[in-house]
Amino acid sequence: MPEETGRVVAVQAEVQYQPAEIAGQYVRISAEPAVLAWYTSPSPDEPVPDGASRLLVVVHGALRDAGRYLEHARAAAREEASGTFIVAPQFLADVDLRGGPEPWPGTLYWDAEGWKGGGQALGAAGLSSFTVMDRLLGQLTAADRWPSGRPPEVVVYGNSAGGQYVNRYAAVGRGPDRLAGRGIAVRFVLSNPSTYLYFTDEYRWRYGFRDAPAYVEGDAHANRRRYRGRDVTMVLGREDSDNASLLLETGPEAMSQGANRYERGLNYHAYIGGRHRLIELDGVGHAAADVMAATPVRELLFGK
Repeated sequence: MPEETGRVVAVQAEVQYQPAEIAGQYVRISAEPAVLAWYTSPSPDEPVPDGASRLLVVVHGALRDAGRYLEHARAAAREEASGTFIVAPQFLADVDLRGGPEPWPGTLYWDAEGWKGGGQALGAAGLSSFTVMDRLLGQLTAADRWPSGRPPEVVVYGNSAGGQYVNRYAAVGRGPDRLAGRGIAVRFVLSNPSTYLYFTDEYRWRYGFRDAPAYVEGDAHANRRRYRGRDVTMVLGREDSDNASLLLETGPEAMSQGANRYERGLNYHAYIGGRHRLIELDGVGHAAADVMAATPVRELLFGK
């Protein structure tokens, strides 16, 4: 697919190359210096609330505004907030450092496009953004973190570029398989992504499996079987149908999936064979806050 100075062709794509506000909190991802910026509710130095039984990981969009996504999730949770530990990781981009020093030694950051598809971090650690999710899920589901001593239910949600990330991670992520071995199921909820991963070598990664990153194990067919067997829900705002929407990818491989996000979602659901839930929201467009506040989505995210 054509690129401009290494950037995916998208409508008004320059907006995602503006610096994002960096979280004031971080979580250590590995023994070597490698830390991930994040927002959490409760804060990292507070215990998981008594009675909490669910972990919700909320993946931000292209603007890397993880703090806003945490706020949206907390607003959507309402009375169920006490039962859910909400985490909003921030996949920083090189532009967020503004040419200055890393906020913390070993801060993880990626290319503004690379984090969406499991690319390697640009810093010394060189971790795939998917490896980061594997390790985050492993740490956060440790039984000793939870008041009951039992591991939680897990939901991973992403909207827009976060939906792209969740779609790809649900297909190739290793962490959910490890959690399954511990009796922990992972639910994936993705809404309004610009593009999807097709299980073919005809298209290059992130649209297909050609030139997939080193993290990806197995061929396209094996990963298709894994993806179809996972608990995935696609959410589409019926009003997210603007053919010139902000950050809608418009390169040839993206356009082969459909004219806009809504059409691409319907096409992908048919491609997967209708194996996963599909929720269409009347009167809802691209906004993550509106998606998360919708009753059927709240039920998936918070269990009520």
